[in-house]
Amino acid sequence: MEEVMEHMEDVDLEEQPLQHPPPPPPPHKSARKHVDDGRRALATPARALSLVVVVIGLLFAVHLLAHDLRTLALLGAEWLCIFFVLSCVAACERGGGGSRGLGAVAEVTIWSFAMALTVTMTFWIAAGLPLPAAAFLYLLSLLAVSACFAVLLNA
Repeated sequence: MEEVMEHMEDVDLEEQPLQHPPPPPPPHKSARKHVDDGRRALATPARALSLVVVVIGLLFAVHLLAHDLRTLALLGAEWLCIFFVLSCVAACERGGGGSRGLGAVAEVTIWSFAMALTVTMTFWIAAGLPLPAAAFLYLLSLLAVSACFAVLLNA
């Protein structure tokens, strides 16, 4: 017993780190659930915005059909151009894998329409404005289009 006590005196407790078992991870949802919840949180505003864009776009297109066919043709041409470019970019960003299929095409379709609608409406409104006001509207339009592009890439 005396030998054990001598041995204990030789051991410096301050130099040896205490070895405690690692604390258990805090209880939380799995990473997959967290990502799904994040997508659901983002999906609701994005879907609401998509609905607003479609409704406004259809109303604007009906107005153009009745009053300004050239601008309606411009809207259609912009939509096709932007859709083609965004389809290529989205395919590259997602690695070309069509895992989402029809959902990805629907997203690209809606967001490209939102971008074309923004640019066309800006063109239509700014046509009669003085240059500084028109330039300001085009700047806002570019910011809105950039935001649409960012949402599409993050989707």
